[in-house]
Amino acid sequence: MQLGVYQAIRGSRIQALRFDIITNNLANVDTPGFKKDKLSFDEFLQEHVRADLSQGNMSYTGNPLDLALEGDGFFKVKTPNGIRYTRNGSFCLNADRILVTQNGDPVLGENGVIFIQGNDIVINTRGQVTVDETVVDTLSAATFVRPELLQKEGLSYYIYQGNQKEIITPEKVFFRQGYLERSNVGVVEEMTKMIETLRTYEAYQRILQTFDETSHKSVNEVGRVQ
Repeated sequence: MQLGVYQAIRGSRIQALRFDIITNNLANVDTPGFKKDKLSFDEFLQEHVRADLSQGNMSYTGNPLDLALEGDGFFKVKTPNGIRYTRNGSFCLNADRILVTQNGDPVLGENGVIFIQGNDIVINTRGQVTVDETVVDTLSAATFVRPELLQKEGLSYYIYQGNQKEIITPEKVFFRQGYLERSNVGVVEEMTKMIETLRTYEAYQRILQTFDETSHKSVNEVGRVQ
């Protein structure tokens, strides 16, 4: 019976974790570039939470500082904690006319931070930034030899846990000015998963309740003198 209790407890814990993942996915359905999380298991049946890096749909905004990446790759961002990576291309200019994320961190080009002194901003599909008909820089993008080592850090940022030599320039990536990549969260799919998860969790709870009642009955009735 102890093995059964352990399996039911572990099953309940896994369903609770899955529920938390689904809840977070749904909470970020409108976050540009958000990648939904999913639960997977290794060969030792240990659970892992990993991001599904599949492409989200493009949404036209018309804002010249909104950018979407089509294909494999991430924008590079300079933060106080080092270089971070994001698919959220909702950018703006700070007081110094530097291209920054909504968190205020500079977006990196091939020459470092990108200064935009002018009004007519054109960014082509290769990431080349032209301001008032003058090329100022080219946006920098990165991809990874082992994308499973990307870890979410919050604020739409990722940190790569692998070797820095495994960070490479993507071969096929296109920059789309005036667009944002939507999250790859499917609301109907996630709601269906949520219902299934709740039902499974409740089933494990009923199993644990049955074990508890059986144990209580054994302690109080087995061996009782008639």
